[in-house]
Amino acid sequence: MFVFISHLTVPPADHADLERHFRERSGLVDDFPGFLYLQLLRPQAGGATHTFLTAWESREAFRRYMRSREHAVSHAREPGEIMGRTEVRHEAYEVLMDSRRPAAWMP
Repeated sequence: MFVFISHLTVPPADHADLERHFRERSGLVDDFPGFLYLQLLRPQAGGATHTFLTAWESREAFRRYMRSREHAVSHAREPGEIMGRTEVRHEAYEVLMDSRRPAAWMP
C-alpha cells in the first residue's frame, strides 16, 4: 500500500470554504484503478490546518493517476483563490503495517 499526504496551511477565513470544496469534490478518483480511499483531516495540533490523505494499492497506481485525465479535471476544480493563499507540503509513504491487513514483512 502507498499513501500520499498533502499538509495544507490555510488562512482561518478560508477553512469553511476549503472544507466545502472537499465535500463537493468531483469523485473522479473513486473509481480509478488502484485507488483505495481518501480522507480530509483537521489536525488537533501542529502547524497545518488540514491534511489530505489518499491511499493506493501501489506507488505505480498513484503515478498513473497523477498522469491521468481524471487528475487533471479534479485539480482544475481546485479553488484557485484559496490555494493561492495556502501553503502546501507533500509526503509519500509505503505502508508497512495496517491493522486491517497482515504486515508487509510478515509471511
